[in-house]
Amino acid sequence: MMAKEPQTHSTMIELSMPAPAEVVVGASLVLRVKVSCSAGCDLRRMPVKIVAPDGVLAAAVLATYDDEANESEDIAIKAPLQVGAHAWTVVFEAHEADGIRHEDSSCALSVKTVPQGISLAAWDIPSPVAMGERFEIKVGAKSAGDYELKGHGIEVCDKDGATVVRGHLQDTPWPGTTALYWTTVEMIAPDQEGLSDWSVRFAAADLAIPHDGAVAEFSVAVVRPPEHRLAVKVIEKESRAPIEDVQVRLGAYRGATGQLGLAEIMMPKGAYELHIWKAGYEAPSQSVDIRQDTSLEVEASAVPEEDPDAAWTM
Repeated sequence: MMAKEPQTHSTMIELSMPAPAEVVVGASLVLRVKVSCSAGCDLRRMPVKIVAPDGVLAAAVLATYDDEANESEDIAIKAPLQVGAHAWTVVFEAHEADGIRHEDSSCALSVKTVPQGISLAAWDIPSPVAMGERFEIKVGAKSAGDYELKGHGIEVCDKDGATVVRGHLQDTPWPGTTALYWTTVEMIAPDQEGLSDWSVRFAAADLAIPHDGAVAEFSVAVVRPPEHRLAVKVIEKESRAPIEDVQVRLGAYRGATGQLGLAEIMMPKGAYELHIWKAGYEAPSQSVDIRQDTSLEVEASAVPEEDPDAAWTM
């Protein structure tokens, strides 16, 4: 007696959701696939896999069935570390059980990988700095994927793009961060008064994991070297009591009053507009002409607090 031929059912495999058009190198990519049978069979526990030209990338099993299609569990793939287009195949292999043969099926999966991003920062920038003065700033770089950047070069360029100083990122990240690698660089202020524009640059060509290069801009206020001391005492107009923690500003020059209400600022000769600020006080601005060491007194009036219930008593 001849053995009974198994029934043959065709299958179709597809992604549950479209794959992202782009993914950064080394990132985690999570996919799910659906397999449907021409006869509506329950195919749970049957394997599916994602295949690259050089072998199997990942495998999973069909985990759910809704009377129409079977869906896999999550399939986690690590994106290749090479930038470019990658062509893979999603496969459900033929199998036979209980007198039913399910045919194989496959679909194409294309993913484009792009470099990791780099973010740059410059901080602890003194302002102002005197013309020709040496000063230090901190610069740092962080990989979007938190990859290690220790020892890699970083540079500061002038407004024309010429490199003025180079440094190498330290071995440990900035305190409180996971991957902001940083260093301190010493610079010299230009011999020209005004706002000086600079940029931090990071060349990523020598990194093992492909990254995009990055540029971040910052500015430094450059002023003439100080010649005279300006002493500003801020007092409360009615009580004549000194006021501390008042912010004093004359253009790029700034200071703050201490317990005695006194702020001392070193400045070059010139005409300036003096402004003060502290919450709860106000005082008009005034013009100051610095030709020698100068002391002046500023009267600030206390500003009454607004009554939050005033609107309800009108």
